[in-house]
Amino acid sequence: MNPASPIADDVYFEHFFRLLEKNTGIALDMSKEYLVSSRLVSLAKKYGHSNYVELLKYLFLNPLNSIHQECFQAMTTNETMFFRDGYPFEALKTSILPRIIDQNKISKEIYIWCAASSTGQEPYSLVMMLKENFPVLNNWNIHIKATDLSLAAIEKSRSGIYNQSEIQRGLTESQINRYFMKLPNGHFKLTDDIKKYVKFDCMNLVDDWPILPKFDLILLRNVMIYFNQNTKLNILKKMHHQLSGKGSVLMLGSSESILYEETFQVVQLDRVSYYLKK
Repeated sequence: MNPASPIADDVYFEHFFRLLEKNTGIALDMSKEYLVSSRLVSLAKKYGHSNYVELLKYLFLNPLNSIHQECFQAMTTNETMFFRDGYPFEALKTSILPRIIDQNKISKEIYIWCAASSTGQEPYSLVMMLKENFPVLNNWNIHIKATDLSLAAIEKSRSGIYNQSEIQRGLTESQINRYFMKLPNGHFKLTDDIKKYVKFDCMNLVDDWPILPKFDLILLRNVMIYFNQNTKLNILKKMHHQLSGKGSVLMLGSSESILYEETFQVVQLDRVSYYLKK
């Protein structure tokens, strides 16, 4: 921060935090100044500013535009991996999906939404798990929707291309050989047999939602921790509405929980909690 004008600089920060929360739901304060500096320094250079505070000043002085949106997306966290945390996928395999499959055996359709899909490892992990464990689904219609705020993350997801360190996080050697093709540059591309099951779209959870189908399973993992209480409550109410009916499932991240439980039944399974729509 520029010590010559700390008050002015604070105004720029506070303005940016207000815009960020309004447009993405991400709630930050001055304790996260280091995060702003690390995420915006390259964008400041890209747009000809001497430092990130000058970029914040530009955002303060100008109406909302594409540079604002680029800065908002830079503040999103896209940390993920295949089969992240392990235990939720075990719960899906042994308990949640078998029950959903039994419930839907007449329609032979399943609708799943990964609502903060980052660079695609979560939905693609789901497809691998379904293929490996549920041969009964071979003649079913499986609809997997994956959304994220970050356009860059969505574009990477659609490509299905990952570097060696990314595919080695969470996947076995057998899965890598089965589901990926090695490219000349040393990266790995998912086979179309996996990619074809997932439809990726950009979506901001704090904006008005488009028309969506009702889902049997919604994964909203590791994103609610960035929202304030009111934003969390609004999103959870909309998630409840978007679930298909009694017994459909909402799964959050391991450090997240439902703020109100009158419309959800909490199920504890070993190290995993998930939520049934009442």
